[in-house]
Amino acid sequence: MALVKKRYSILLVLALCLFALLAFVPFGSSANPVAIRMTMDAGHAFAFILLSGLLYLAVEPRGKWKAVMITTIISILLIAVVEWVQPYVGRTASLADMQIGLLGALIAISGMIVWRNLRHWQLRVAHGVLTVMVLSWVVLPVWNEWRALWLREQQFPVLGDFEHPLEQRLWKATGVAHGQRTQGLLSDKHVVSGRGSLKVETVKGSWSGVRYAAGDQNWQGYQALSISLYNPGEGFNMNIRIDDGVIHSARYSERYNGRFQIRNGQNTLLIPLAKIAAAPKKRSLDLGRIRKMTLFLNKKAQPQQFYLDNVHLVP
Repeated sequence: MALVKKRYSILLVLALCLFALLAFVPFGSSANPVAIRMTMDAGHAFAFILLSGLLYLAVEPRGKWKAVMITTIISILLIAVVEWVQPYVGRTASLADMQIGLLGALIAISGMIVWRNLRHWQLRVAHGVLTVMVLSWVVLPVWNEWRALWLREQQFPVLGDFEHPLEQRLWKATGVAHGQRTQGLLSDKHVVSGRGSLKVETVKGSWSGVRYAAGDQNWQGYQALSISLYNPGEGFNMNIRIDDGVIHSARYSERYNGRFQIRNGQNTLLIPLAKIAAAPKKRSLDLGRIRKMTLFLNKKAQPQQFYLDNVHLVP
């Protein structure tokens, strides 16, 4: 028997080339960066199931347990090297990627031990069940993220009605200060439309608020943006920022920036889209590629509580 099985070696080289392409080539700005990042993170598990499995098969002729040691050592080194190199090629190193990669390698190596070296069918069934459970745990958050994007398309031109838990993936609380984090939770209070609203609790010392991931939505053909907001406390000032997908990380002068007085009780903010488009100093905001909208308070503002509902575009 050849020291290295040629066919597995060839497949391993091809898999490594594909993995290098996915791991090291920058993807640039994305309309849905969270979904793309989560998909890539989950992909580490499947990538290392494949890579570690092929590596084991390629070196198995050296001896089964020696193959286990070689595969384990090389898999760990490869995972570490990938995360070390990524910041130098425009990608981001992630501890979560390392953990998921190690999980994939563990599934592959344990699978080789159970399915190729042991004859106990109970162990094989247990390994299969555990593998399905672990991979389901890895994939489920990614699945829900893409479902949220599908929901966003289905309910457009409604941007937020807060009737479904998936909307919390589109409207995410932002801002952390002094160990406290901005909270954004679904509520059944102060509802304007349907049965739910989004309760937001801000913190002092951060640009605290909530951000809507629009994903390069096309707002052309509509007249205004309408936001229903209930304030149970004293009045405060609310900032609204809207970015398009033309400029990544737009400066203040390259986006829409609005400031609104929020009085006690029910408020309805109606912002003409023509005003939003005309906000940048040297260009027009591209209403055909709205990337995100952020509602937030100034850093020095006192903590506030408010309820959002019926955020939509007006024809």
